[in-house]
Amino acid sequence: MVFLFHYLSLLNIFDAFITFFGLENSFIQEMNPLMSRIYEANPALFLITKLTFSLCLYMFILFKKVPSTSLTKGLTVFASSFYTLIFFLHCYWFVALI
Repeated sequence: MVFLFHYLSLLNIFDAFITFFGLENSFIQEMNPLMSRIYEANPALFLITKLTFSLCLYMFILFKKVPSTSLTKGLTVFASSFYTLIFFLHCYWFVALI
C-alpha cells in the first residue's frame, strides 16, 4: 500500500503541473467539473488543491498510518489505474504539441 500511495502521489503531482500547463496555454480543458471551477476561480488554488492531495498521501506514509482495509486498497488501485491512464493521455497530447 505504501508503494501505491507513493505512486498515486507522484502521478497526481505530475498531473497537477501538466494540467496546469495545458490549461494556461489553452491546449486542453479540465474534464473534472469541480477542478474546472476551482481553476476558473483561481489557477493558483487549482495547483494548491491538487498538491494538497499528494501532501495528504505523504503524511499517511510519514506517520506510518497508511490504511490497509480492502476498501482503501480497492480505491487506491482504482485511482492509481485511472491516473496511469491520464498520465499516458497527457504524454500523448504533450508529444503531439512538439
